[in-house]
Amino acid sequence: MPGSASITESGVLDVLRTVKDPDLGKDIVSLGLIRDLHIHDADVSFTLAFTTQPAATKVALHSGASKAVSQIPGVSRVQVKIGSAAAGRSAQPPGPAAGAEFIPEVKHTIAVSSGKGGVGKSTIAVNLALALRQTGAQVGLVDVDVYGPDVPLMMGARGRPGMFDNKIIPVEAHGIKIMSIGLLVAEREALVWRGPMIHSAVQQFLRDVMWGALEYLVFDMPPGTGDAQ
Repeated sequence: MPGSASITESGVLDVLRTVKDPDLGKDIVSLGLIRDLHIHDADVSFTLAFTTQPAATKVALHSGASKAVSQIPGVSRVQVKIGSAAAGRSAQPPGPAAGAEFIPEVKHTIAVSSGKGGVGKSTIAVNLALALRQTGAQVGLVDVDVYGPDVPLMMGARGRPGMFDNKIIPVEAHGIKIMSIGLLVAEREALVWRGPMIHSAVQQFLRDVMWGALEYLVFDMPPGTGDAQ
């Protein structure tokens, strides 16, 4: 595993052991919730593979884990993906190195994913973004599911994104910057995009959107291991 000389896997795990499930009273490492831990220079990424925790507990554990790792000396970016134990090693979103290239002003990226549809992934992504915003953080929310973009409806987002200086201005709702393919097409319009078109759209959501300085950018990923991942 590549990593910084001052940031080690064991050091990150030691810090994560201080984060405990409030219902079970055990730390998230002992519970086996940490998956796919990667360290690249000053960037740290990992997946929280939840089991039966309620949504409020998931939000609290995610926030605690992200904050704990971000306080490790030398860490500049933390990417925490929310998955499920049943999904195993799910597909990764754009990694820390790629994300830093497209969104240099975003401090933390969070990808909410699942190997199966209909399990409340979008609900968790929306509630997580709202909970982070309530702490006073600057938050963005990206709906990457081009086949079923539910975020605009769930957030009550209205209108089309604007343009300024060849950049897309995201729609705002509840103090959160939002970008979704659902804001660009007619309601209930079917999309038949495949591989390269989807990949290009996802990159555009990062590269060409005026996110500005954000502490958190939450990704609502599509289920499974499709083209968007």
